[in-house]
Amino acid sequence: MTELTDPLETAARKIIDTSLDNLGWCTDETSGSCNVVTSRAKTVRQKQDLGGKQPDYVLYRSGTDEVLRIDGVAVTELLSEQTLLRFVTQGASIETATPTTVSRKDLISAFSRANNLLRNEGLREGIERFTEFSNLLFLKLISEIEDERERKGEARSLERRYCWDEFSERPAQDLLDRINDTVLHRLVDKYNGSGDVFQRRLLIKTPQTLKAIVDDLSGLTLLDTDSDVKGDAFEYFLKHSVTVGNDLGEYFTPRHIVRLMVDLVDPLYGETVYDPCCGTGGFLICAFEYIKQKVAHDDSTLDVLKNESVFGRELTGTAKVAKMNMILTGDGHTNIQQMDSLSEPVNDAYDIVLTNYPFSQRTRYAGLYGHTGNDANPVFLAHAIRALKPGGRAAVIVPDGLLFGEKTQYVNIRKHLLQNCEVQAVVQLHPYVFRPYASQPTSILVFRKGSPTRDVWFFTVDEDGYSKTTSKYGRTPIETDDLTALRAAWADDRGETRQSFKVNESDITLNDYKLLANAYRTEGPDTSAWVPLGGESGLCDIVTGGTPPSRDPTYWNGEHPWATIKDLTGKLVTTTERHLSDKGRSFMGTEPVPKGTLLFSFKLTVAKTALAGCALHTNEAIAALTPRDNRVLPEYLYFVLPHLDYSRYLQPTTKGMTLNQGSLARILIPVPSVAQQQSIIHDLQAQERKVQQHIDAIGVCRADAVSLIQDHINSC
Repeated sequence: MTELTDPLETAARKIIDTSLDNLGWCTDETSGSCNVVTSRAKTVRQKQDLGGKQPDYVLYRSGTDEVLRIDGVAVTELLSEQTLLRFVTQGASIETATPTTVSRKDLISAFSRANNLLRNEGLREGIERFTEFSNLLFLKLISEIEDERERKGEARSLERRYCWDEFSERPAQDLLDRINDTVLHRLVDKYNGSGDVFQRRLLIKTPQTLKAIVDDLSGLTLLDTDSDVKGDAFEYFLKHSVTVGNDLGEYFTPRHIVRLMVDLVDPLYGETVYDPCCGTGGFLICAFEYIKQKVAHDDSTLDVLKNESVFGRELTGTAKVAKMNMILTGDGHTNIQQMDSLSEPVNDAYDIVLTNYPFSQRTRYAGLYGHTGNDANPVFLAHAIRALKPGGRAAVIVPDGLLFGEKTQYVNIRKHLLQNCEVQAVVQLHPYVFRPYASQPTSILVFRKGSPTRDVWFFTVDEDGYSKTTSKYGRTPIETDDLTALRAAWADDRGETRQSFKVNESDITLNDYKLLANAYRTEGPDTSAWVPLGGESGLCDIVTGGTPPSRDPTYWNGEHPWATIKDLTGKLVTTTERHLSDKGRSFMGTEPVPKGTLLFSFKLTVAKTALAGCALHTNEAIAALTPRDNRVLPEYLYFVLPHLDYSRYLQPTTKGMTLNQGSLARILIPVPSVAQQQSIIHDLQAQERKVQQHIDAIGVCRADAVSLIQDHINSC
């Protein structure tokens, strides 16, 4: 028998090219109507985003450079023939929803109306009202799923007599009785074996309230609505209509970020996935579907998927909603528990951890993880690390403060992470990613348990494919998407790009184990000959002020000037808006800074400068800089500091980008000779005088104009 060689990649390309041609795509790259490009991207920007990678195929809308999108997300995998046909007929961006599916705005409006009805019904805001609505929404969705199964010739899982069309058009009282006495009893019997998923009776007592909500939902087609839209609407109801979001730190993880994190950890069939703060189940649903797509669907594999693949814990009653969502997805709901995850550590239990834990919470269980205090931020990360099996992988969203904060617990958890896990990536997200629900600066930690970190790959996401808006209706898709470049760089062994770089573990250790990209950026001018502003070899002693109790009048209204950033309005601060009493001055615990001291604002309003025109105290947002020797003149710093690039030193906070005392000392300053400094000061003072002359001249012109107008009025 003749031995044959294996087919080459070109053979596969022939098959794909033929399929594309048959489907109506133009693969002739010499043609002006070509909408299929091979081994390259069409535009320079798209090429940069791919980080040097050469894609096999990139599909575009004909006559444009618009990359194909599904539900607003750029296509990154091979598509089915059915989907390709939809692109041919519908253009560059298709929605998985059918034309009858309502828009996201319509969904939110319906949810808002339901919330108002439940409020009038007397249901308490929070989990009670949200869960009641979710019960009804589940009934609508499960009914649509069962109808779709029947249309496909598959057996129904829930009999028709318990589904939406059977009861939705009944009169109000009959409707309430039917759901309470028949439908919910069936759901309890079918699904409550794993715990409390459905209640036996609705909390709604007024038949007309129930009828209004059911009629509203009857007008919606939800089955084919993209999960992003459903998740957004769930979270909108939770966050904007109830207070639970504020109380428990819950907020929605956008589905494109969830998909990214699942892609990065790449869960496989047979592996276990755990989310200790699963909320409505977003990570577990995405991981479940990701694994399901990679395995043949027989009784054995489906049993493993349904019962042995995904696991979650959730503190609040939202756990019920997570179970409902898992039932809709195909199951996995039996492994979701309502409990405080931190109260019971799990050790070496799961292959993958995916989570976005609630930030800034308090816990009584820090001691179980070797921590002190009640700050839950480091404890949640410790819980995730312990839950992983050796070799297990995790992608965890953390507040940026945990990555650079100087609290002992924060430093210790970073040290523990680096010494016990391979930190593969820190992906810094821009502040609009979680809008409109939250503005907390966040990053994604990606790590593998078992071996220490050698180097860390930092990637900064400036654009995530959605507009930067705070609109309550959410963020709309845009073309620019750094996640494409991130995926390409990740696949290429995390190489360096215009948005990414690697830092050696030894450098991170010397920097208190900080894991924020800005702590290591090297962009900008050559600063090798520049001098630090503070520190052991720095130019200045740096002293920051403070604020006495603002509501206690005994600390105020005295004779001692106390400066805030608002007082730094000119070159010299000779008076301040507020003054301290003798008691207030004593509270400060330090002597006032002397006349001539440089004042530098370093929190939020960064790099505003002035010179003290008298002895004064400052608040904690102002640093007083006193030169240690004759290397630098205060007035030189006054002119130079406002014009430096501080991007590599800035730290994110909930209110914006800021400096802290540690980064303040590390700021590098160009320091010419004192004679050169004096020359620079002389030239800039001359420019200041010219500016003032022009300002004075403008004032005279304005006064003359007013005088002319007044003369005209008086002459009439």
